[in-house]
Amino acid sequence: MSLFRLKRQISYWLNARHRRGHGIHSPYLFGLLTNVIENDGNYYAYETIDGVWASLMRSNVKVPGSTSTHEDVPEKLKLLVRRFDLLPKYGKMLFRLINEFQPKNIVCIGPVTGMTSLYLAKADSRIPVNHYDGKKELLPVTKYLLETAEVENVKIHDGLPEFSSLEMKDAFVVLSYPEDPARCHEIIQNMVRNLDEMPKAIVVNGIHQSREMEESWSELTTNEFVRVSLDFFTLGLAICLPDLQKENFVIRY
Repeated sequence: MSLFRLKRQISYWLNARHRRGHGIHSPYLFGLLTNVIENDGNYYAYETIDGVWASLMRSNVKVPGSTSTHEDVPEKLKLLVRRFDLLPKYGKMLFRLINEFQPKNIVCIGPVTGMTSLYLAKADSRIPVNHYDGKKELLPVTKYLLETAEVENVKIHDGLPEFSSLEMKDAFVVLSYPEDPARCHEIIQNMVRNLDEMPKAIVVNGIHQSREMEESWSELTTNEFVRVSLDFFTLGLAICLPDLQKENFVIRY
């Protein structure tokens, strides 16, 4: 962990006040926080996804084409999963949010290994999930995980989407570039520039990973179409529902 991120994490734990709806006056946001985001109930799909996660964490398999930070050798798959994918508690949060928002489609952009895709896809098998710009050496892992979990509603695309023609109306968007802030910033700018119709929500992973990621998150949330932003430190949730009052919260999670 970088010194920058460590300082931000300490500040977060000292200053994040909103939990269990404390200080949230909007009935809608109070219900979203207490009944959805902080819901600790179990879902049938969790069993399958938890089993995949546990299997990955026990594995010592190394991924060809990946390179360790400190050595010129392939990196272990379980370390790549922890670097690029969301930890289970955040993946399950996205699962519940998709159940709540019921988007028309889900757009995932970034080098996730497949665990994040599982949470997105298993939330509702009727909702298509389109995954763009995956890390090349991780795509076989992603495909394997989806096949193992018998997921059929995920389509993997090479490179970035063409935002001018991407169906964003009532979509649920996940951007995951914690280690590539320049790429994340470029995508946010392109996406915002081409937004003719609004998604329901945009999730950004790694919003406090670096100063550049913080700036990208801040730039996104200052847009008028983002009505509410929720900062969970590891990720940020920008809600774009037009009837909400514009507010920003730091949630202790």
